[in-house]
Amino acid sequence: MDSVEHTRLCIDTGPLIAYLKGRDPGASAVEHAVRTVDCYVTAITAYELLFGVARTRSQIGEDALLGMMQSISFDFASARRAAELHDYLIRRNQDIGIKDVMIAAICQEHELPLLTLNERHFERVPVLTVVAPSEILP
Repeated sequence: MDSVEHTRLCIDTGPLIAYLKGRDPGASAVEHAVRTVDCYVTAITAYELLFGVARTRSQIGEDALLGMMQSISFDFASARRAAELHDYLIRRNQDIGIKDVMIAAICQEHELPLLTLNERHFERVPVLTVVAPSEILP
């Protein structure tokens, strides 16, 4: 795929874990994104990442990584959007799970594209720009 221009990106859990573990293409995509665009992370994504770190009982640079991004909370507007989105997906037998619904709703609410390793999953969400690592790499 050709490189796509973005000025702002919300980064999903998968690419963040890939970055921390040095696994491409996610690692290179995150490295490129934090150098070239405004990067955001949802509070839900931060939870997922920090929960994984807590479970392994070893820090791997997660605080420094999260510190390079702006955090977006799960507020009332995002909660309303998530509730409607979750209902929409369940009615179509395309549920993506509550945490990913919340991440998608936050991105929709803030009109942010989502950099993810799980494109097929998030492409079920209407009005969400889903970005694969290959789309932002030069």
